[in-house]
Amino acid sequence: MSMRITTYRVPSGAAGTERTVWHMRSLILQGGKDMTVRRRAVGLLKERGVRPKDYLGEIRALFEWVRRTVRYTRDPHRVELLHSARRMLQLRAGDCDDMTILIGALLQSVGHQVRIVLVGPDADRPGLFTHVYPEAEYRGRWIALDATMPHPMGWAPDSPVKKVVPLRTRNRTRKGRVMNAMAVDGTLGQLPAGPAAELVAAVRREGLPARDPRVRAVWAGLRAQGQLGRDPWVSQVLRRIWRTGLQPAYRPRTAARLAAALRYPGAPTAGVPGQGPWDAGFAPSYYPVVPFRVAPVHRRRYPHWRPAPYAYSRVPRSPRYR
Repeated sequence: MSMRITTYRVPSGAAGTERTVWHMRSLILQGGKDMTVRRRAVGLLKERGVRPKDYLGEIRALFEWVRRTVRYTRDPHRVELLHSARRMLQLRAGDCDDMTILIGALLQSVGHQVRIVLVGPDADRPGLFTHVYPEAEYRGRWIALDATMPHPMGWAPDSPVKKVVPLRTRNRTRKGRVMNAMAVDGTLGQLPAGPAAELVAAVRREGLPARDPRVRAVWAGLRAQGQLGRDPWVSQVLRRIWRTGLQPAYRPRTAARLAAALRYPGAPTAGVPGQGPWDAGFAPSYYPVVPFRVAPVHRRRYPHWRPAPYAYSRVPRSPRYR
């Protein structure tokens, strides 16, 4: 079997950690859809006699198999090596990030929700992370699964710095709307009131020119805290405003969500206008991640119909900034 290796140049510091975690998320999500990984997970559950619908037993069985079978092996010198879940099933050796990918993919393949946890040893350096492990959701609580240590399921290292990274950046509510997943308290970080407050005020009514220094200041603040990639909506808004600017208009919803995400002194944290209290663990987004929906067309009635590019119905104008 041929082996495909992709190399990247990873920057140092918080940007390098963010890039590495992004690749880990991608490998976990890809492994969760891999039939080879799912076949192996189902086989392990059958071998260990886990009864159907014993979801806690499934988490325990897969975690213990990885902890006992996979050998902890460091990466090559000065190389951050990430293995896919299928490669880990063949190699059965890797460090903490490889075991996180394998456990996450195995659990994802049989329907369990997983997230990544980064920990650091120094409270004075919140952007420094030295270890990573996954957590699995069971009946509303998250269970730590650190397979690199000889401890049972649920044990987690006592570290002063901890950062939780969800695999997916959206959560579907009962009404079917797609919501963005944010931090546990619905915020990204604590920024100074000056640039953040001025940016939110400009987004609300005044508008912004392209390459405004306030956008650069907020971007730099989030990047210094390692929170830049935590909410894709915020980074997308900042990037678009920086490139094209923003025309003066009244945008209370966009400004309220941006203020709640940036979390500066005096910023609103109760929620977005028109929404109820935020659910514990997720800060709902007022805008769908996929705001456009193509109207269905009957193929038999219109056999020659083809969707035109950017021809969307039911949406008269882009709801990105309202």
